[in-house]
Amino acid sequence: MAVTETSSFSHLATDPLRNFRFAVTIQPPTGSPINMGFMSVSGLNMTVDVIAYREGGYNTTTQKMPGQADFSPITFSHGVMVGNAPDIDWMKMLFVAVQGTGNAGPGTDFRRTVLVQVLDFPVTNTTTLPVKAQFKIYNAWPTSIAWSDLDAGANQLFISQMALAHEGFDYTIAKSIGASDAPNP
Repeated sequence: MAVTETSSFSHLATDPLRNFRFAVTIQPPTGSPINMGFMSVSGLNMTVDVIAYREGGYNTTTQKMPGQADFSPITFSHGVMVGNAPDIDWMKMLFVAVQGTGNAGPGTDFRRTVLVQVLDFPVTNTTTLPVKAQFKIYNAWPTSIAWSDLDAGANQLFISQMALAHEGFDYTIAKSIGASDAPNP
């Protein structure tokens, strides 16, 4: 029996995307984007409320209509590194804008567009890493920052977590395994 490309054998075209190959870019309203490394990104989901509706004379079923959409906070986790504090700087910018203190000029905006890009795996091209899927998160801003416990008896990393509120996202995915179909950032 001859094996065809549409057989049940696994190959690159049928492999699901890996969730451990991703990059995060935070785009300020002006200036250069900030590329940040994270251990994990969680909370990329959306829910739509259901509005139940019943009408007199048609009581056997309930109509269901879409209501408001809500986007969960997104949590980013990464190891704390010396000399790298863009997350706390972003939170300080939020305080300056909300409280009107410090040296924030008019029009200072703490909201950011954040790109979470799922990269190709296995790596078949070492010059560029094709983007296979992308979440473009709109009007994101930090709602909380937390650090792991300090414990002299532990053998673990010092971790920082940052939660972002946002107003929605777009999701795009490549149409094929080729690098030319990668979503536009």
